[in-house]
Amino acid sequence: MNATATDKNRVLIVDDEPGNIKILSSVLAGDYALSVATSGAQALQIAEVQAPDIVLLDMVMPEMDGIQVCEALKANEATKNIPVIFVTSMSDSVNEERGLEAGAVDYISKPISPPIVKARVKIHIQNYLSRQFLENLLANQETSLDETAKEEAESLLVFF
Repeated sequence: MNATATDKNRVLIVDDEPGNIKILSSVLAGDYALSVATSGAQALQIAEVQAPDIVLLDMVMPEMDGIQVCEALKANEATKNIPVIFVTSMSDSVNEERGLEAGAVDYISKPISPPIVKARVKIHIQNYLSRQFLENLLANQETSLDETAKEEAESLLVFF
């Protein structure tokens, strides 16, 4: 879990357009610690070092597109569980399906609606932190959990 009681959860915003980063930053800055990347390669480096609680990722970028970035995040043991939300102008269902198949947990079309972005970021971070809590509980308490409690915790992980 990246955040402590006094820290804000970290959001990594990835977009090659500074204007889009500025818009998302203005929506989320009061509630979250923000990191930004303007390329896929930079995003992968930041994600591995900072372990953000969520990644907001543009789909259309030069050199390494959002699908490639998402797949690389999911292939890396250190970043595979970090939720990814595509925030993109590619609003058709084919691209949305591609994004979800690459491992994203959600897909938001541009232009964004600030309340929608805030709500989706919040719920996906809550889900991520809940999953981490359950995984840590199982890993650290496996010997002391009775069989029923262990099975219930494992069944909850299926939904994440």
